[in-house]
Amino acid sequence: MKYLFSALFITVFTGFSQTSDLNKNTNKDFCYRLPGQKVPTKGRYAEWECGKIAGVVDCNEKLELSQDQSTVVTSSNKKPFSGQCETCHQNGVLERRVTFINGKTEGSDTSTYESGCISVIRTHVAGVENGKWLFYEDSTFNPTWEKNYSVGELHGPQITWARKKDGSGKYVYDTVKFETYINGVLNGNKVSYINGKRTKVVSYKNGLMDGPFIVYNKDGVIIEELTFKEGKKNGVFKYNYDDGTLLKTENWDMGSKNGEFKTVYYNQTLQSVEYYKKGSGKVQQYLTAKTYECTTEATAYEIGKMCSEKKSKAQILEAIGSKEVVNYYEDTDILPEEKKYLDNGKIGKGLNKPFKLNGKYYVVELVNVNSIAKNEIREGWFEERFPDQAVKRKALYKKDVLIEEHVYDEEGREISSFGGTTNSGTKDDAMPNSKKDKKKKKKEKKRKKKSSEETKPSEMEVH
Repeated sequence: MKYLFSALFITVFTGFSQTSDLNKNTNKDFCYRLPGQKVPTKGRYAEWECGKIAGVVDCNEKLELSQDQSTVVTSSNKKPFSGQCETCHQNGVLERRVTFINGKTEGSDTSTYESGCISVIRTHVAGVENGKWLFYEDSTFNPTWEKNYSVGELHGPQITWARKKDGSGKYVYDTVKFETYINGVLNGNKVSYINGKRTKVVSYKNGLMDGPFIVYNKDGVIIEELTFKEGKKNGVFKYNYDDGTLLKTENWDMGSKNGEFKTVYYNQTLQSVEYYKKGSGKVQQYLTAKTYECTTEATAYEIGKMCSEKKSKAQILEAIGSKEVVNYYEDTDILPEEKKYLDNGKIGKGLNKPFKLNGKYYVVELVNVNSIAKNEIREGWFEERFPDQAVKRKALYKKDVLIEEHVYDEEGREISSFGGTTNSGTKDDAMPNSKKDKKKKKKEKKRKKKSSEETKPSEMEVH
């Protein structure tokens, strides 16, 4: 194998994929101008640096990898090699001198660039990485990354640097990434940087995210402040606008939504709010269906017939006209009563016969039945508001089932509804947000009622 050198040492460069805050000033001159260092010239040096030490063989000419690529053997008798081998660059500068014991790399070795400057210092024990490894930038002799190993596993600090010019034009080195491993597993803080400033800090324990997870913008302002436990979202999550003003909050319990999820506009007025409870995690069945809700059996059968003829929703609703109120909805929720129909075989895939439920008639076109593990359930009023705080959408969920929904345009007109009582969407119809609001509304209704009674003419006054 003529190019054993390349095969043996390609792993030296595969780790150099990132560059990270050392703020180490590189006032040093180029390494090849340091005292005693040869200055490279075009072509070869006057002296070839390889072949000067007795017993040191040429890596590429005398050695090769075994068939399973695990051991370095001699090209002549294919036996594991013990001793030293070396290679030189085309200009004659020593590239690397390596020690092998029974075909495995052993001890510390240093690699150089063609300039003679150090590129990598590494250490092995019985062929596996061990101790500190350093990769250097050409010319400046400043490290670009440091890796620490223990018998083949990452162990200790792992640091990556990047070179840049400061305000005075001098080169400085900033950390791009810092992390710590214990026996190949991430432990402690993993910190990322840009231009010397932290961009992300993530805490790890036994390889899993555990503790704070913080994201910064380019000005060092926190824009995400999260917490994890055993790799799962846990605790209060905070997201901020670019200047640090609160944008939204979330509540998590070991990977499940549990509590209020709230988003606010920049002026801190409400944009949306949702409420969740942690679920059991048990597998539940959910329908994906198109459902028509009718008030009479005749209308239900009429709709069923049109569905079988593949009429569109628009065509069906237009044909029914104002004959009676018909609600149409598509969802993935399943009501407890509907589940009874599903379990006893009364509802199947495709178009089903109309059936009566709680005084109303339903036509269900079942698209799919899904089994989903519910880690959280929707519970309570969900609300969205326009920037002027007019209600955009409000919906009531009970045990993850949509009970009632109202959608409004920016003028306050209700444009769609499901369940509940249809209203105009004016302020008087807005969903009360607190006990105080509810009491206020009751008082207002009593006042209006009393006022109307006082102004109503008595029977004696009627002519």
